[in-house]
Amino acid sequence: MDAAYAWIVCAWIALHIAALIAAYITRVAAGSRHENLAQFVCFAAMAIIGVAVWVSQETHAGAWGLSAATLMGMVLTAVVDFRKLHDPHHPATHQR
Repeated sequence: MDAAYAWIVCAWIALHIAALIAAYITRVAAGSRHENLAQFVCFAAMAIIGVAVWVSQETHAGAWGLSAATLMGMVLTAVVDFRKLHDPHHPATHQR
C-alpha cells in the first residue's frame, strides 16, 4: 500500500468516527445552550457521510457499506433517546 492510498484510508476512517462522535454529542447537548450548534454539526456530518456513500458507489470503491452503516448509526444515535430506557415508568423496563 503506497503512502497516498494509506492517507486516504485513514482520513476515510477518521471521517466516519468523527461523524459518529458528532451524532453522540447531539444527544449529549440536548436541552443545553449548545444544542443548535451540535445539531448543525451533526446535520453537516450526515451530509458529508451521504456524499461519501455516493462517491464510494460512483468510484466502485466497495466501502459504501461502511458509510451507509455509519449514516444509519448516526440517525439512530441522534433520534433515539436512550436515557428513557432507564426510566422506571418506561414500558421496556417493567419486569414480567
